Amino acid sequence: MLNIEEFADSSELFDGHYALIRPLSVDGATADVWLALDTNTVTEEVQLSDIARLNDDEIEKLGLMVAIKIYRPQNALDIEGEQRFRDEYMIVFNCHHTNLIHPTHFSIFKETPYLVLPYCKLGSSELLIGNELGDENIWKYINDVASGLAYLHALTPPIIHQDIKPANILLDDTLHYAITDFGISSQKGGVHGFYYDEENSGTLAYMAPERFQEGTEPIPQSDIWAFGATLCEILTGKVPFGEEGGKNQIESNAAMPVIPNVSSDIQRLIHACLSKEPGDRPSAKQIKMSAEAKQYPIKSKKYLFGILNVIAILSIFSALYFFFKPETKQEAPQLSNEELYEKALNMIASDNKETFSTGINLMDSLSKTDYLPAIYEMAFSYGCYSNPESKRRKRLLGFNYEEPSGKPKENYELSFVLSQKIISHKDSSRYPLIEADAHYRIGVYYCYVDTTGGKAKETLDHWKTAYKWALQSKNDSVINEIRYEIERLQDEVKN
Repeated sequence: MLNIEEFADSSELFDGHYALIRPLSVDGATADVWLALDTNTVTEEVQLSDIARLNDDEIEKLGLMVAIKIYRPQNALDIEGEQRFRDEYMIVFNCHHTNLIHPTHFSIFKETPYLVLPYCKLGSSELLIGNELGDENIWKYINDVASGLAYLHALTPPIIHQDIKPANILLDDTLHYAITDFGISSQKGGVHGFYYDEENSGTLAYMAPERFQEGTEPIPQSDIWAFGATLCEILTGKVPFGEEGGKNQIESNAAMPVIPNVSSDIQRLIHACLSKEPGDRPSAKQIKMSAEAKQYPIKSKKYLFGILNVIAILSIFSALYFFFKPETKQEAPQLSNEELYEKALNMIASDNKETFSTGINLMDSLSKTDYLPAIYEMAFSYGCYSNPESKRRKRLLGFNYEEPSGKPKENYELSFVLSQKIISHKDSSRYPLIEADAHYRIGVYYCYVDTTGGKAKETLDHWKTAYKWALQSKNDSVINEIRYEIERLQDEVKN
């Protein structure tokens, strides 16, 4: 069997035309990945000794640079390793998608199987870990990876990757994130038993709870859990449930991780992906749709606009009908508060300023009738919220909501007044999530806006009350966010 390190130091070309430059990854259990120059694409005379002295940019000018995945035997039969490489090549041979890295060649050199893949010089998404990405970049990442997974999972039979993690998602030359390393992938209902053994089952930290159950075959939902763990690590710097992944999630009954500095939609999406039960996780297609809409769960604006257009057309015909037949004209039935609220909410969802303004005015009128959900929506539209949807509303209202410091400039006073109104409302107990939010916002006001000082106790009292209401709402995202703020403030007070 070939000793690849010794071979790379020699002056020989790998399989006759690949000049090995340096290892890109040596962490795999069964293979190493090497950067190489395909000398078949080189048009001028060049010696291996000359290539060794060049940097990557200079080598790239000579010809095509590729990544070669070379089998490294490690406690496995050579025939099994060879079959694994053949299977990996065959599994993705007919898979053509922007967000998949497609092997271009498979062969065996000196009894060593290898695959040739495109070289992604921008590296893997491991480079994103610990960086502040911003919601736009996060949604872009989610959309790209979910698109690749949706394609794989929609095939007949579905292809299950089984090792989704930051290292196996690369940024290609077109700035798309693409999934690579199908070495332990399987087609649902496949026949190769070694796909399911513990040694070759993937990376523990990204393995879903069901994958620790004996006899469980690969399912698409396990890739979704791994994707949730991948997103969590990129955004927090840590995998969500430690190095044993889903096993720890089951045994310790650990709470969902808090994902700071991202929108609530992104946090809700990650938590959904990390659900213990496979059936509670969104599909890759649903994740892709959420990324396109930048919200989770998705509320399709197209459908809302379609409904409004139908209503408008019907209204015109109704008006014409009653114009020509005045004797049959009757008063339109009065809409209930719930119906008016839904109508206003749909109009506020529009980016058309006229439609949006009409919706806001309708919601304001409804709030003055003491309808609690409408009061909350007015607080959300005008108040101290940095949620992207609240910012969108304030932008349409004409607020300059960004200060030079980068922090939101919002109407904290109005938010405080409306929050006080909510918690004193006779119906507040019917809406635990709204009640939790109102107490949280009052705490925010005392913590960040009221400059009289000595408000830490008032802030903590309101946040603890908010936490109790959040528990009643059973909304994990809100529960974790409020708990995080309470612990942070308690630590500040101690220090």
